[in-house]
Amino acid sequence: MIFEEIRLYNFGIYQGHHTISLDSPDHKKPIILIGALNGAGKTTFLDALQLALYGKFAKCSNRGRLGYLTYLEKNINSFSTDRSASITLRFRHGDNKKTAQIYEIKRSWKKNGNKECKENISVHFNGKYDQLISEHWEEFVNEFIPQSISELFFFDGEKIENLADPKRSAELLKTGIEALLGLELLSTLSSDLNELQKKKQEKLLKKEDAVSVDEIKTKIASLNEQKKQLTSQIGILEEKEKDEDENLSFLQEKLQSSGADKLELKTSFEKEKKELEQKLFVVKHELLKLASGV
Repeated sequence: MIFEEIRLYNFGIYQGHHTISLDSPDHKKPIILIGALNGAGKTTFLDALQLALYGKFAKCSNRGRLGYLTYLEKNINSFSTDRSASITLRFRHGDNKKTAQIYEIKRSWKKNGNKECKENISVHFNGKYDQLISEHWEEFVNEFIPQSISELFFFDGEKIENLADPKRSAELLKTGIEALLGLELLSTLSSDLNELQKKKQEKLLKKEDAVSVDEIKTKIASLNEQKKQLTSQIGILEEKEKDEDENLSFLQEKLQSSGADKLELKTSFEKEKKELEQKLFVVKHELLKLASGV
């Protein structure tokens, strides 16, 4: 599999049309070296190669947890006037015994207003558009380089350290060997068989059991809806409680500023007056006792 050419249009940092030749004119020197300063688009170029081949399954550097269509929209060049972008990759595939076949895959997408990006995939085989390959490219591309081991083929200098890590490299090699031997198909087959078994079991249920299952599903859906409504009501009540607390704090501050502290002072004076009156009563009582000679 030899990459011949990649064409970028408004992809990432690449504004407008850019054509990069990847086929060495001297077959004795098959290595193409691309050097540039930081931020010049080296990583974006590598992402473009993977995106052209694997689409939503590509392990691009800056995708993170973004949805595929959101990622495509994010990578339309910000200076693009038509809010569209595309990647076209041409490569040849074959061995010494067979004539090499030429494949050219183009992924293009466009942002229309508030709608999601719409992606279009077209594949030309030996210069002619091939509808079958275009519609089933995701399966077809794994015949060249399986997506599960693409990290062993597409990486830059920054990822070499990760690949050199014993634990990381061992896992990658394990995945790669399984993919090359077709062992990953066993896991997929097992999952598919389990899903098929569940569907068959549902079909084999008695009519009464089927009705019971439907009733349970309906009840679960109803309970989930009730839960949703109650959660919403709780949120409303919590907001009301928050508002009431704010109102209470406001009233307390207002009361304090309007002379509530003087009311507290009055209460304190009245209490002190009552204590003095009690002491005065005791003193008068003692004086009466002394006057009577008791």
